[in-house]
Amino acid sequence: MPILWLVLVVLIFSGGLMMQTHDRAITAAEYSTVDTLSQSLLVYRSATAEFAKANPAFAGNPADAALNLPGWFRKPTGISSYVSGGRSYTYYPDGPGGMLDALASATESELVGVKRSGILVSPRSASTGIALPAVIPEGAIVALN
Repeated sequence: MPILWLVLVVLIFSGGLMMQTHDRAITAAEYSTVDTLSQSLLVYRSATAEFAKANPAFAGNPADAALNLPGWFRKPTGISSYVSGGRSYTYYPDGPGGMLDALASATESELVGVKRSGILVSPRSASTGIALPAVIPEGAIVALN
């Protein structure tokens, strides 16, 4: 009978360790997804900003082929851009939790935020007063050039 208790204690202990390891793996995967998306958005923003600067009269969504994207870059589904008046707006409609904070930390810029009532709201300075184009969905994470 004492050996049965010993086996039960070992099973409970090892089960707890496995659950803790599983939770850490999920957290690491979520962080990796947020980091990858935010860095991809910044790469795409840079290419769109170059396009906007070179084509100040352009208005609309530039085709990916028109952008000078690196050969290794694979654009994640959902990242889009809009160019108007020489300014580029790169956005992600349904960003995962933590993506805005990751972008704000990476850029340390007030030109990164969320669209609220047509205005860019930055986590660094609240409402920036910058009006965003109607094509950008409400609640989208936005990075300006």
